[in-house]
Amino acid sequence: MSEAAQEFHFSPRPNRASEINWHAWSPEAFDAARQTRRPILLSISAVWCHWCHVMDETTYSHPSVIELINRDYVPIRVDNDVRPDINQRYNMGGWPTTAFLTASGDILTGGTYIPPDQMAGALMQVSDYYRANQTEIASRVLDARKRAASGVARSAGELEGRLVDDILDSVKAAYDPEYGGFGNAPKFPQTDAILLLLEQSTIRSDENLRRMAVHTLEKMVGGGTYDHVEGGFFRYSTTQDWSVPHFEKMLEDHAGLVYGLVLAGMPEALEMTTGYLDRVLRDPKTGLYAGSQDADEHYYSMDAEERARSTAPFVDRRVYTSWNAVLAIAYLSSPSHGEVARSAGGGSKLLDSLFKHAYRKGEGMTHAEGIGGQLADQVWSLWASLRAYQHGFGQKWMDVALDLAAHIEERYGDPELGGYLDHAGGDELGRLGERIKPLAENSVAAMALIELDILTGDPASPYRERAGRALESVAALPRQYGLMAAVFARALDRLGHAIKVTTKNAELAHAALTAHPYAVVDPSGDERAVVCVGTICLAPVSSPDAVKEAIREASQTRA
Repeated sequence: MSEAAQEFHFSPRPNRASEINWHAWSPEAFDAARQTRRPILLSISAVWCHWCHVMDETTYSHPSVIELINRDYVPIRVDNDVRPDINQRYNMGGWPTTAFLTASGDILTGGTYIPPDQMAGALMQVSDYYRANQTEIASRVLDARKRAASGVARSAGELEGRLVDDILDSVKAAYDPEYGGFGNAPKFPQTDAILLLLEQSTIRSDENLRRMAVHTLEKMVGGGTYDHVEGGFFRYSTTQDWSVPHFEKMLEDHAGLVYGLVLAGMPEALEMTTGYLDRVLRDPKTGLYAGSQDADEHYYSMDAEERARSTAPFVDRRVYTSWNAVLAIAYLSSPSHGEVARSAGGGSKLLDSLFKHAYRKGEGMTHAEGIGGQLADQVWSLWASLRAYQHGFGQKWMDVALDLAAHIEERYGDPELGGYLDHAGGDELGRLGERIKPLAENSVAAMALIELDILTGDPASPYRERAGRALESVAALPRQYGLMAAVFARALDRLGHAIKVTTKNAELAHAALTAHPYAVVDPSGDERAVVCVGTICLAPVSSPDAVKEAIREASQTRA
């Protein structure tokens, strides 16, 4: 096996892509581009990506393409899952991304999959243009950098009262009443839109919202986007009716969908889905979950007996912190997994192993083995540690949460405008120096900080203000994002509707969590439950029904 084949993941089928002199994203690669005065060819791939494999087998295996790249370019190969910050700045509309860059890392042009004959022509045209037009290129780069510099300020806005309603209206307008889901084809799960419908159905006592979410999940589980042999969801459907999927399976997607199945009350689908995750993606030694399983249309067309005689698609065994943290939150919310997690060993091994694997006090969470942490890793881990504390795993999880909150503010926070940047800096190569505040991660940060503020019980704590500033820092984006801003609506609504329930009684805590989607459980109380809204607390209660009634009363008081 060549050195390139060992460092980079190529298609599992025969190909010559490793004959290209690929570089990792590194100062050495950018230095080589400057010294040789060559442009950079950036390929953003993914282990699970079907068309990335096709490009390895066709375009990057063509002798002329290999020769042109090695002669005229400094080729850099990046895995999307390993470096989401690079993907955030360079993705040209999908995977694979094929981006032509200057030696300083600024974009000249690019696309996604490019077949061999077109690629050979593009390689010659770009390299000729790059050599002949340095002055014009420098001027374009300067203009682009000036526009990028104002991007963070443009994303900020006021937290208008109607934003939640407007985003929910966008979700309802995109809903497909026949097949479930949102929009036409291709059709993605849109898990935050599903979760927004389920949460708002409880908040607003609107059963129609719940029907939309349940119908969507039922159609997905019953259609071709679900693996009816081994369990688990495929990434998305190429058709409106969920019948023809893209066959990769992603931990990232499953984490949100598991939570949706829990809230939707679909135990059979939940059991089959978590069965797939625990059997195929989970490492029995560590309790941690792999990132993905490859697409393989032929394999997934087989029945159970045929699959048993075949080699299963490749599993990317890298452990991504953020995705494992999201799954931990979902599992804690599941009645079956939650009970296992609260018992000795069992599901709690996921949380213990994840933090042992990725957490260092004062330094936050890593992203994957040997890869520095990103904002998503920090905020999802913060939320997971808070949920561990609420489920009675002990004070150590509150200590971890407080440490992570401080780390996020120090390393990712914007002291001038508020909110959080997608990476902590350090690697400023190319466009990584651009400041980006992602909508999703700032929304998750806000949800976690709201819970931390409630659990500390200190009116002088900074966490609620930080949550509000995180949302304000991206408040101009939801108007553009439509239903894709569902995660923002979930966070903003918590800012006004979260409820605190203090009890160490597991049965009463479970009643609170099922009665209200924004209930925050403080396990430091006694066997009774005290429900509080802000500074107003109701009389202690001792039964699940009484907890639910107290929450209804508290919700009406807040309204």
